[in-house]
Amino acid sequence: MSDKKDKQQYSAKNVRSMKVAIFCIAALLIFYLGASFLKGMNVLSRKTYYYAVLEDIGALHESTTITLNGYPIGKVSGLKMLSTNPVRICAELMITEKIDIPKDSRFEIAQKDVLGGMVVNVIPGSSGTLARNGDTLAARLAPGLFDGIGDLKGQLASVIASVDTIGLALKSAFQPGDPENGATTLKNTLSNLEESTQHLNKLLASNEPKVGEIVTKLNRFTTTLDNVSPQLNTIIDNLDHISDSVAQSNIKALFTDAQQAVSNINKVTSNLENGKGSVGQLMQNDSLYQNINKAAESLDILIKDLKANPSRYINVSVFGKKNK
Repeated sequence: MSDKKDKQQYSAKNVRSMKVAIFCIAALLIFYLGASFLKGMNVLSRKTYYYAVLEDIGALHESTTITLNGYPIGKVSGLKMLSTNPVRICAELMITEKIDIPKDSRFEIAQKDVLGGMVVNVIPGSSGTLARNGDTLAARLAPGLFDGIGDLKGQLASVIASVDTIGLALKSAFQPGDPENGATTLKNTLSNLEESTQHLNKLLASNEPKVGEIVTKLNRFTTTLDNVSPQLNTIIDNLDHISDSVAQSNIKALFTDAQQAVSNINKVTSNLENGKGSVGQLMQNDSLYQNINKAAESLDILIKDLKANPSRYINVSVFGKKNK
């Protein structure tokens, strides 16, 4: 009876121990999940880890957001000092989104705002090989928003000094009391400008019909020009083609041949005037013309006589008898 009671007490004790163990494990799990959630990490999502080694990480810290084109894709999950001489710091980058990152991509640590917040931007590469879990990718620290502002202090000081000098000059120019000062001159200038404006208004008012007519004609001219613009474009294109053809042709040889032809014509004309050659003799010598005229008359008489008395010149005998 006592053995049975001891077994029941032992079983109850074991059950209590198991409950305590399960409770502790659940508490630890809840604590881990809560801590991860507060760090911005989703322990239930897919995780891929990459590493980056830098000499200077700026204000980078754990839980810094990792973005791709502004979209958050992960967090910085850890920082570790690798060496002190030289300084080399390893950053563990946890990607929680399912994305493909090329092997030649790099991480850029940049300042997010003027308050000093940091962000890690993923600059995608162009390689066809994808980075795998545990790979170390290139990284760099981008210049801050106020980096190099000290170099501008000297330039800003000189600019401010120049502006101060200009302000003093303007103040002295417009200082009242002197009738020859800049204020009086400016006032007179504005007065003259107002008078000129009034004259211009009067001129436009008195010639309003003419101005309206001019504007109407300008509108018509613009419309006409717009309508004929395709034809003008065609004419310009034709002129362009003509100019190209003329430029490509041998203009020099053409003018040389024309000059030679004119020279030959002048030489022929000179020979005709001087009576050289047969045509020149015919034009200049009257006796040659008269002899040719007489020869033509004699030939005409001969032809007439031949027609009137053909038997005198042609003897045809059928039976062998001769005509007398």
